[in-house]
Amino acid sequence: MRSALTLPVVLLALYALQTVAVRAQACVADQGGDLVCGAGNTASRVFADTTSPSKNYAFAWRTAQGLPSGRDAPNGVENVLIRVTDGAVLATLGGTHWETGEVRANRSELMAAWSPDSRAVVEVANSRWDSDSFAYYRIDGATATKLDLRALVEPVLTARLPPRNREGNSFRVHEDLPVTLDARGRLRFTAMLYVPKGETSNDYVVQVNIRDRGGKLSAQVVSVRRAN
Repeated sequence: MRSALTLPVVLLALYALQTVAVRAQACVADQGGDLVCGAGNTASRVFADTTSPSKNYAFAWRTAQGLPSGRDAPNGVENVLIRVTDGAVLATLGGTHWETGEVRANRSELMAAWSPDSRAVVEVANSRWDSDSFAYYRIDGATATKLDLRALVEPVLTARLPPRNREGNSFRVHEDLPVTLDARGRLRFTAMLYVPKGETSNDYVVQVNIRDRGGKLSAQVVSVRRAN
């Protein structure tokens, strides 16, 4: 059964980050078939499985030193939301995942859950223990506005634990279970609170409704239930 929340929690986008697109060079396929945008220190590499339904947007990664060659591991990785048609960077994401085509980051994952119209996307950036970034991005032309979903959801889940169990937990969105965002802004996912290397975890199926009113984002946790 769905659990009604006694106190609806609403998060206004007080800290919404609106970023003007920074133009780069167009994205072209490399020898392995992966898209690379720009060249030199401005180059970024697209994560193939994060492309929007329209094929116009995707997540990518870059460094201030450019992309490494061969099997070299990069330093100072930054994840970005880009426009594939011209390589423009719409927003800086919260994760630091990377994949070169030959090697990839260890113990990190990056997921993109797109709306059907490709105007919004949810970032799930997981490291070994936590979701380092769980955020919603609304695309409007050359800008993208960010809403921090972890700041909304984690306190709601923590409040459902007994007081003695509320400290020392990691928060993680399951990247191996569906994360869906529909055309009405209804986001559904499974998240967990757990003590790293502990024997048990508290898993919850959550629905968050996200609204855009005149460019101002707000979100509300409308449903939380324990996962089976």
